[in-house]
Amino acid sequence: MTPSWDDLASSERWRGVVAFIRNWVGPLDHSDGFTSETLDEARQAEPVRLPAAVREWCRLAGNWDQRGLKVWVRPGDLTPEGGVVWVLTDPQGITAWGVRAGDLGADDPPVVSREAGPGEPAFTTFSGFVGAMVVNDVLFGDPADPPAELSPGLPRGGLTCLAASRVGDYFADGPLGSAEVVVFAYPGDGPVLGKARTAGGRALLQRLRLPPG
Repeated sequence: MTPSWDDLASSERWRGVVAFIRNWVGPLDHSDGFTSETLDEARQAEPVRLPAAVREWCRLAGNWDQRGLKVWVRPGDLTPEGGVVWVLTDPQGITAWGVRAGDLGADDPPVVSREAGPGEPAFTTFSGFVGAMVVNDVLFGDPADPPAELSPGLPRGGLTCLAASRVGDYFADGPLGSAEVVVFAYPGDGPVLGKARTAGGRALLQRLRLPPG
């Protein structure tokens, strides 16, 4: 039996991301996705069978407009190009992330970036990549609400690394679905930036904030 939209939204793989979107971004429901049948119709011209995790994300959010720094490729346009199925780009089409054709048989495949090339994956799983990109747009997607700069050497006790990439680490103060604070730490001694959504989260962020001067 094919799982419903609600079944996917509450599944172990996706419930954290769905809850995070609802808490931090706005409503997300079946109108933002596809049924199994409408997804098949949208992809009927494409001979490539998508990995389970990619297909599930299309069903959950294939019509969702994140309205940030990233643009999810529509399900009907997910086709191999240069040995990679590109799944996410930016509004200018300069950068892109995708799944290598050789990994399409995996349940939750790794994700590579166009910038780094198809060699070393930027993310070890597609579902982890989705979580990181959603958090990325929460942190950086609204120029009117920039993230706070935090101390580069801050002790991250109580913060969980929710997804690691080749350019830095994303942290949350607990499971992604209930996170009150999210943080991005650039590699090495680079800046650390964070946002909070509750009074308790803002208090934690204040303790982590870069001292003035």
